[in-house]
Amino acid sequence: MAADLDPVADELYALPRDEFTAARNAAAKRARQNGDKTLAEQIQALRRPSTAAWLANLLSREHPDEVRALVVDLGDGLRAAQDQLEGEALRRLSQQRHEVVHGLVEQARALARSTGNPPSDAVTRELENTFTAAVNSSTAAEAVAGGRLTSALDPAEAGGLLGTTTTPPPAKQHGDDGPKREERLRRDLEQARSTAADADAARDKAERELTDAESAADDAAATLRELRSHIEAVEQAEHDTRTRARSAEREVDAADRAAREAQRRVLDLERRLDQH
Repeated sequence: MAADLDPVADELYALPRDEFTAARNAAAKRARQNGDKTLAEQIQALRRPSTAAWLANLLSREHPDEVRALVVDLGDGLRAAQDQLEGEALRRLSQQRHEVVHGLVEQARALARSTGNPPSDAVTRELENTFTAAVNSSTAAEAVAGGRLTSALDPAEAGGLLGTTTTPPPAKQHGDDGPKREERLRRDLEQARSTAADADAARDKAERELTDAESAADDAAATLRELRSHIEAVEQAEHDTRTRARSAEREVDAADRAAREAQRRVLDLERRLDQH
């Protein structure tokens, strides 16, 4: 990343995930207004992190020394040791790696819960994959420690590391004269700009749809919690009502017995009076 891009990227990837897109677009707009088109394009190219990537970034920013010690320093040691071990030693090494990954995942889950967004099972699996990739690969380890992941990492590939991509330079065309080559490059540039604009628009639309879907899911979860709370209240009310009904039934039985006893007393007194 360019030097001027670093502080902007650091600021964006430190934001809550649902604030990323609006903040990125605003930062790109400011860069364009300041006349820095290159920086504006670089900022606009930054991708919104997935939920798992955002949690990994959050952990790296909240506990940078601990994350670097585990995924970079310890990871280097584990990878170096793996080349020299076999059998039982390798199994112990594998267990140690598993413990490191599990500890990182639990820390990230705790951070997620502290923000009011407990991770789903799918996000937890992506975190496991990401930290496993970081322990297995020095490149992935540096990416995790850098706090700018945009998607979960695959232990087999360790891809999706940063929010920017590097485009290789076009192959040199032999036999081109200057004016024709420049004209073709201008056409290619216009086409590339059009394609990039369309891609940006599609990405922004997809991000808005994702935000809407996540918001709808959150609303549904809140409604479900409310319904469950209501059901629990109704069940408690039913329990209390049935308890009162059973108590009233016992009182009715007792009153009925007392009434019958009183009636027998009346009849007995009436018979005794008649005998006199």
